Amino acid sequence: MPIAGSNKDWIDSHIDNNRIATYVSSSVPAAIMVFNADGTLYQSIPLSNDQMDLDSLEFSDGRIYYSEYDSSELSYSRTETVYEFDLSTEEQRTIYNTTGPQQRVTNIAADGDHVVLRGGVDDQDLILHTLSTGTNQIIFDSRDIIYGLAKDGDRIMWGCERTDGEPGREIHVYTVSTGEDDIIEESQSIRTLGYGDISGDRVVWIRTAEEPDTSLGYPSLTTAGGDIRLTNLSTGETFSIEIINALSSTYISEDIVVYVKKPEVDYDNPNTGTIRVYDIGTATFSDIASEVAGVTDFDNGLVIWHRYSPRSDWLTTLPGMVPNAVSPENTQNVEDIQGGVAQNNSPQNNPVNMVVLVLVLIGGIATISLLKKRK
Repeated sequence: MPIAGSNKDWIDSHIDNNRIATYVSSSVPAAIMVFNADGTLYQSIPLSNDQMDLDSLEFSDGRIYYSEYDSSELSYSRTETVYEFDLSTEEQRTIYNTTGPQQRVTNIAADGDHVVLRGGVDDQDLILHTLSTGTNQIIFDSRDIIYGLAKDGDRIMWGCERTDGEPGREIHVYTVSTGEDDIIEESQSIRTLGYGDISGDRVVWIRTAEEPDTSLGYPSLTTAGGDIRLTNLSTGETFSIEIINALSSTYISEDIVVYVKKPEVDYDNPNTGTIRVYDIGTATFSDIASEVAGVTDFDNGLVIWHRYSPRSDWLTTLPGMVPNAVSPENTQNVEDIQGGVAQNNSPQNNPVNMVVLVLVLIGGIATISLLKKRK
């Protein structure tokens, strides 16, 4: 689904139950828009007023979570509010407010009864909000920035600087019901980036393929290739899925891992990748899409990925994993785009129907259109 915007736009998109929630910073009026997988607009959630902007967005279990701030205030002194919006009841409630200067909520991960907020000063705190009780608890305080954050079921995964004071980063897995914080031992390395994803008993994360260059006094991770790692929490085993030439975000949903594979690091042209799909059960690879810069989200067979120049986000269904249709309740009709839209010429290894959606900004109004089905 390309979401066309300028290179300066902040665009965030998330998938839940075959629906997509998206926010484009330059949209007028400012709103979070939720679309069905068939391209119809399901719901629009306006921000509090025209001065407001988002710092983070999450979509889980039919609820939208977002941190909102007043863009007219100085960044040093402004406060942020985190809201929960229930799509079924259209009820909004506040679940968290920042309490001091320079405090933000820059990442949100939610599943079930718990919402995790990356906040504090310089992204050093993890705050656990329990929906059923309305309570907030700091579960981790880092000596430096917390990087990736994900939640699935009873577990939370994040990456941060090593807690033992040694150089490098590490991957944590926190069990909510017990309060146990475990570290994946193999991740304690200067090569670890601190980003990944979790699904069930599996954690996918990335480290550099080679020892990073430290000639400038700090490790340069961007030119040392990537090593996609998969850890089984039940067995404690970690293995390498694939070595790639350029770093990529990694995502996992049940037995499927997705990431971007590029021929090389190319800052002048980031749109050189393909989406690599790894099936854990069969230990097989397949490739979808082309001219890919990165993956934004992945869930239940749907992949959101993006290109640059200008920034656009695309929605693609994995081969053989066409999602079930969502309920048409609350669906709104939207205007079709007439001509001039981008076409997805992405190759596929398997000849299946693939639905491609496009969302563009025309005069500040978001419009969505079904482009075509390919066989």
